[in-house]
Amino acid sequence: MLLALEGIALLAIAGVLVWLAAERWWHYLVIAVAWVPLFPLVATYVTGDISPYLPAGAFPGNDKDLFIWLSIYATIMIAIMFAAIGFWAIKIAWQRVSRIR
Repeated sequence: MLLALEGIALLAIAGVLVWLAAERWWHYLVIAVAWVPLFPLVATYVTGDISPYLPAGAFPGNDKDLFIWLSIYATIMIAIMFAAIGFWAIKIAWQRVSRIR
């Protein structure tokens, strides 16, 4: 139950960030494409694989498969969040530069 709530929270945060960053339909496409190159960076430097550090009894039965899927889901959501934040920052900077001209 707790894992489901954490998954929903990640989805909600990512959804709000994408909603705040996107104004036009093609902004959603830019964010959808921008998270793909961020995925390996997030997987390597932010989330990574913590399963070797957990005790052996942390995965009774086949629960390790669930942990792997949740880890992939969290990495994707965090990459989407970074893409939305990056796009939002670029959009705001572009608006300010355009306003100065």
